Amino acid sequence: MKYKPVEVNEFSDTALMIVWDDGHESIYLYEELREACPCATCRKHRASSKGGQKPLKKNIPLRLNKGPVKPVGLEPVGQYAYKFNWSDKHDTGIYTFEFLREMCSCEECRSDAT
Repeated sequence: MKYKPVEVNEFSDTALMIVWDDGHESIYLYEELREACPCATCRKHRASSKGGQKPLKKNIPLRLNKGPVKPVGLEPVGQYAYKFNWSDKHDTGIYTFEFLREMCSCEECRSDAT
């Protein structure tokens, strides 16, 4: 079943809340969202750091700032995703609604996954 956000709000200084069309509320820590960036560069970087692929030819930092990372902008991408503009200047990840819903770590969603 595909879910769509009906509301997106800053939950706190460190988290985002999405209310889905089925009434479910998901809270995402900004740091976890940034670390899970689905763009090709970040996926490749994560895979190479786990030993799954050859190392990248150059070091691509996931966080350029020393402070906490947070979105400075959020843009809809069609009717299926959001693009985050992060405070560390990264902005290439497209977070599909399906990806975001699967990232929900609430007790209900964790029990559904098992």
